[in-house]
Amino acid sequence: MPGDVGAAGSGNEARLARLLFPDLADELDRAYAEGRRAAGGTAPARGAEAMLDAAALAARQGDLGRAAFAGIDGLEAARFTRGFELAGAVAGWRDLRVPEPEEFWAAGADHAALARALMADASLVVVPTVYGLGHDGWVALFRTAARQPGSPLSLAAPLILAPEVTAEFDLLDAVPRGVAAVQIGEGKAGGVRAGGVSWTLRLVPATPKPPLVGLSHSHGPHPTLPEILMLQLMHVAAGEPLLDGSSFTWVHGTLSGGRFAARELFDTSERSVRVNTREVGNQGPHLGARPPIG
Repeated sequence: MPGDVGAAGSGNEARLARLLFPDLADELDRAYAEGRRAAGGTAPARGAEAMLDAAALAARQGDLGRAAFAGIDGLEAARFTRGFELAGAVAGWRDLRVPEPEEFWAAGADHAALARALMADASLVVVPTVYGLGHDGWVALFRTAARQPGSPLSLAAPLILAPEVTAEFDLLDAVPRGVAAVQIGEGKAGGVRAGGVSWTLRLVPATPKPPLVGLSHSHGPHPTLPEILMLQLMHVAAGEPLLDGSSFTWVHGTLSGGRFAARELFDTSERSVRVNTREVGNQGPHLGARPPIG
């Protein structure tokens, strides 16, 4: 029953609420800790958890209970919601609209398979990603991100693209073959090029370093450049440390007729996300893959 804090599954509900409402969780923890101290340690320790249970139940009966997430429960539903919220915050910096989950399902994204993958790997993050912004659009997004409170990015040069990346950016700014995409005719709103944009929904490992390192580009698959840039911006929106502070992530696709591939890193000294290239056969202990799922 909703009011029965001792019911089975209560712990899962509280963990869900801690993901969805971190500020509420911190406030309740502090309040109940003070209450326990005032009562000589005898105040009930489950008071905060009971209130978080109720918050999680309300969320699950509300937005999380909608048909968009049918068949997805608990922490996986929270991770879907969190990914859409963070991508929505990033998109809002350029007046873009993230498609609704139902639009991705209608386009062919398999939400049940994505949910199973989330259950199997805690490092995966839901990354709704936009294609068609061009290099100027991404630079503008990063400049906006650099102005966010507490941003780890430099105001002067938050995103640095090597000249060879800029020259063939369209090759890296394309939806991979076989990946479901939602088309949105944005026109030039938000700085988007005429013809609109496309959105994909995949899962990307968000470990500080790539989970697979020491590999050449042939050991894929790899996230697209828009995916890794969106993932970094989602971390800015969440107030979380950026990835690849001491590593490189290979990017999907090749340049210069297949000879080179792009790689991405976060330069902590310059506070810039950098994208440059190396020969596809290059490998090293700090260069690796973040295989996307979807």
